[in-house]
Amino acid sequence: GALLRFYDYPQVLWPYLRSTNLMERFIREVRRGTKVRDHKFPKAEAVYKLLYLESERQEGRWAERKLKGFSEVKEVLEKMFQERYAPRTQTLTHNS
Repeated sequence: GALLRFYDYPQVLWPYLRSTNLMERFIREVRRGTKVRDHKFPKAEAVYKLLYLESERQEGRWAERKLKGFSEVKEVLEKMFQERYAPRTQTLTHNS
C-alpha cells in the first residue's frame, strides 16, 4: 500500500513523488565516505556525525537545485497545502 501511495495525489505530481534519485545520491555519498575511512569508526557517534555532515552537505546542494517542470506543479501543491493546513475558523459554543 505505502509504495503506491503517490497514486493518491494528482497525476501531475507523480514523477516527483516516484523519483528516488536524491535518496540514491545521498546513499552513494555516504558509502563513499565510509570507504575512505575503511569502515573504521572509533565510536558509534562517528557514524552519526558522518550521516549528519553528509545530510547537511546534500541539503545545501538540494536547496539550490531547481526541479525541471516544478513550476507547473507548484500551484497544485499550494492548493493542497491550503486545503490541508490553512487555519480553519471555528466557532466555540458555551453551554450555560
